[in-house]
Amino acid sequence: MPRPVRPVALVILTACMLYPGLGLLYQGLYPFVAGDWFNLVGQQGPWMDMARHFGLPLLVVAGVKSALGAAWIFGVLGLWAGDGRAYPLAVLAAFGSLLYPGGEMVMGAIGLICLIFFREKPDTVPA
Repeated sequence: MPRPVRPVALVILTACMLYPGLGLLYQGLYPFVAGDWFNLVGQQGPWMDMARHFGLPLLVVAGVKSALGAAWIFGVLGLWAGDGRAYPLAVLAAFGSLLYPGGEMVMGAIGLICLIFFREKPDTVPA
């Protein structure tokens, strides 16, 4: 059974899973566990500011953050398992990370490069 992506891409995607994936999952679940909003240096981030500007509940943003982090984690773990059905989930997580400025955007772009250009070809023999 061929892998969805090459092994070198899996290592890079694991770094993407750890930084934006685990970080966004933590930031998204933090208000539900701690009862207070996650902030760094007194700022809650651009998604929270935009939700406040449009009058959306901040719990929706926390849920979207945690869903994006979970998509990273489950997508990359599925790719490690060799499941091709996890590929769209990893692509969704990478595209979603592009919407969050900063390090998440950079890691999302790196993840997209790995997912698009480091695909395993069906005619190669797996190691």
